[in-house]
Amino acid sequence: MAFKRIFLPFILFIFSSLSYAANCEGPRHHIFLLHGIGGDRGSFGYLPEVLGLENSCHRVRTFEYKTGSEQNTYQFAHDFHRFMTSFPASELRSFDKISLVMHSQGGLVGALWLKFLVEYNHPLKNQLDSFITLSTPFWGADIANIGKRFFYTLPEGVENPISPFGRNELNEMSYGSFTIRDLARNIESIFKDVPKIRPLVLSGLKKVHNSILGEDDMVVPTHSMRLEHFYLNDLINMADKPSVVPASLFTKTEPKPFVIIPADHIKMTQPGIAKIPKNCLKNCNHPSLKHIVNHLSGKPVKQDNKYDIERFRVNVLINNPLKLNFDDKDLRITIHGLDKETKVPWIERFRSGFGNAKLERGPSFSFTGIAKRKGAQTLFVTLKYKDKSVKTYEVPVESGHSSFIDMTIVELY
Repeated sequence: MAFKRIFLPFILFIFSSLSYAANCEGPRHHIFLLHGIGGDRGSFGYLPEVLGLENSCHRVRTFEYKTGSEQNTYQFAHDFHRFMTSFPASELRSFDKISLVMHSQGGLVGALWLKFLVEYNHPLKNQLDSFITLSTPFWGADIANIGKRFFYTLPEGVENPISPFGRNELNEMSYGSFTIRDLARNIESIFKDVPKIRPLVLSGLKKVHNSILGEDDMVVPTHSMRLEHFYLNDLINMADKPSVVPASLFTKTEPKPFVIIPADHIKMTQPGIAKIPKNCLKNCNHPSLKHIVNHLSGKPVKQDNKYDIERFRVNVLINNPLKLNFDDKDLRITIHGLDKETKVPWIERFRSGFGNAKLERGPSFSFTGIAKRKGAQTLFVTLKYKDKSVKTYEVPVESGHSSFIDMTIVELY
């Protein structure tokens, strides 16, 4: 099965591409499509054919991986690396360009693959060009928690045979998961270490007539699709006297091209953000396609974000690498410093004390709110241990963004 999944698409592509290979003069542009959870090559519709017609030097392939299994995002990324290194040097040449177009979870797989290339200084990183994500939940999605509760109410280790989603897949797309922690810490340095890479983030938005419904694409919230985020890494000693951490110690990562378009995660009442219909082989107005084509060709993409987004998310990640013995129930956060322009609904304040992802390295807290003023605002998050205030963080928040407090416990007493 592994041989078929990795090598058969490659063999079929070689034969199908012979007819137009002679028309390409110069470097080839290899474009790899990575689908999302529960998806397959059909997730992109006619995008491979459209891109093939767009440029005779395009070589478009879909990498299919086994969603719904017990594998996680890291294992999928390693599968993709084996796929990428399976091509003979005569097909994927050292001077050819490589681009990725990824839908949903596929963007997490692609980002972890980039991290792998950087860590091992793999030569493929020098060939990377476009890195295009379509509704990727970089910082999590509520639907992952809903999916876990719906499909995985049985004890861990007992898989649901009818679930299209794997337990580990859903967990790694839950707020505060290991994947999300890893990317929040490292995504900025990853992009800086890939010299020629050009990211583009396309964010779907559900519209009903002229009204925005929920500030998401029915699956992933806008603030989770944007790579740009606020971040703080901090050490915690529970025995210290209470202290305040100012907002100035948070860093805001470099902005990446980000475009909000009217599209559903998968086609419902609006076009699916990744699935390109057949009529686009001639001419169409699919909201994603023009941005994908322009970015792959090196043309500037207009960031005409005319939608007023208000929601933000704050994630408090507590790491326990020393495996200190404490009860997670003794840890709580309180949220304060709010006003009419920066709000956190009471239900979010109530449930923020419960981590959403299954974590072995420590608990996490996550809540969403509304920032009506433009630019960064602040609110306060206080960490309490056994009802004693330990640290208060002045957290920068901004509409359409996520903020992270990434703390590591070094001492309890």
